Amino acid sequence: MPKKIASPLSRKATLVSVEISQWSARKYDKKITDEVNKSRGASDDAGRYNKLLIEAKRLKTLNGLISQARELHYKYTKPWCDEGLRILPNSLHAKFAEEFRTLKRSFDEAADQFAREYPGFIEERKRKLNGLFADSDYPKPEEIRSKFKLATKTFPIPEAGDFRSDTLDEATLADIKRELTETAEQVDRDMLKDTVDQIVDVVGNMSKKLKEYTGTGKDHAGPKSFFTDSLVSKVRELADLLPHFNVDNDPKLTGVIARIQKELCAEETKTLRENDTVRDTVQKSADDILKDVEALLG
Repeated sequence: MPKKIASPLSRKATLVSVEISQWSARKYDKKITDEVNKSRGASDDAGRYNKLLIEAKRLKTLNGLISQARELHYKYTKPWCDEGLRILPNSLHAKFAEEFRTLKRSFDEAADQFAREYPGFIEERKRKLNGLFADSDYPKPEEIRSKFKLATKTFPIPEAGDFRSDTLDEATLADIKRELTETAEQVDRDMLKDTVDQIVDVVGNMSKKLKEYTGTGKDHAGPKSFFTDSLVSKVRELADLLPHFNVDNDPKLTGVIARIQKELCAEETKTLRENDTVRDTVQKSADDILKDVEALLG
């Protein structure tokens, strides 16, 4: 039997999903909705009344950690075929897992604390909802903790050569394998496009900010423009991540990454603000790199 050759993607990456569940603390009230619409002479579908069951600030910490988890997922992964699973390079797996574990610990601690204080939150809100309050709107205290979950799942990237079946005929099997191969090719294109979009966004922003910069001194006339230290730090962060996403070792992408690292990451923000010559040189390099990036998609 010939040795199976895996694609670069299946050897260098996995599929990862982040599972998030949370209690919304909102409840649609049909009775109040009907009363409001009727009192205003509006149609039954004119609007909906949703009650906020607890103070919004009570969920602020949990909502913030959920946002961080989503940002982390998108930072270290590339698109797969849907919004759930995304491609995580093996070389980033340990870093992603470590940062996610830290986030999950904070999330679990916040959820535990919320569950402990939940009965008090209900009483607090009961006074403000007054006649709108209803016990039936609330999960039981012993159930509320189960409403919050943050977890990841990891799967191998499917390979056409791995697909087997004892019940399908050869023609159907061939069609399925062809579809898997075409999907893998489309995923490669989507990964590259996502990478190009990232570069255009971050490098394009650097070019724009450097070009518009007018300084802060008294000699500069007209409206002032400025840029923060994150202008350079974001480019450096991108430059660190890009090699992990070049799973096919595309020489053109490798060249672009090298130019970003060498030409856009070398200078500190302070130098870019104070040295016009350096700033102009870096800005021109950013524009030149953007032109090279356009060619990556053919």
